[in-house]
Amino acid sequence: MKKEILPGTWRYIGQRLAGLDQDTVPIAGASLDEIYNYIGGTCYQIGRVCIDNAFVVERGILRLMYVRPDYRGYRRAAETVFATCPWKIDYDHALSRNLARQLGYKYVLLIRIVPGVNRSHGRFERHVTLPSRIPGLSFPDSRILDKWLGRRPDFMRQPAQAYTPQASYPSGLTLKQKGMWGFALGVDDVTTRVHHLRPYCLPLPWRVKDFTQVEQQSP
Repeated sequence: MKKEILPGTWRYIGQRLAGLDQDTVPIAGASLDEIYNYIGGTCYQIGRVCIDNAFVVERGILRLMYVRPDYRGYRRAAETVFATCPWKIDYDHALSRNLARQLGYKYVLLIRIVPGVNRSHGRFERHVTLPSRIPGLSFPDSRILDKWLGRRPDFMRQPAQAYTPQASYPSGLTLKQKGMWGFALGVDDVTTRVHHLRPYCLPLPWRVKDFTQVEQQSP
């Protein structure tokens, strides 16, 4: 007999994320263009918040919020994008602001997690292994994923290593873990509408430049 998965559980959120995995969501990017072109969907400006400070990309049930590492108003902006939560949460940068600055990323994914777990990861978010070439997008390693899942940084392994954008990310989440991952991104039992999100179009000069580059590459 198949067990019914009820609303209000991690597994319920997890089944809403069928077909999505960690490689769907960059945790940082060199530009809005890099992030949007990878994810697709629709890009939004958050009310009167300058697009240089924060924006949202919505695709399917995902509503992903990215902020500039030095943007001080990110908590206030997040409260208008994420649904109200019945327990205490922190709005946190998926890649720490310090690491994002060292790697030269302009935008970082914002997530919501339990405060105690957030604090325990703080001292591990100061060091980075710089590759010879820094990619335009960055994805989570095992330690970062553990933070999303409510785990401490020393969970079931040796002390956490310095982050590198070229690190491989884990896969194969259980349905419950996928629900926790999705909740951190802002997914709930139902998708609520945010009325003050305004569709944002990439500037025309950028589009023309990109089209020109494509033409030049053609034989």
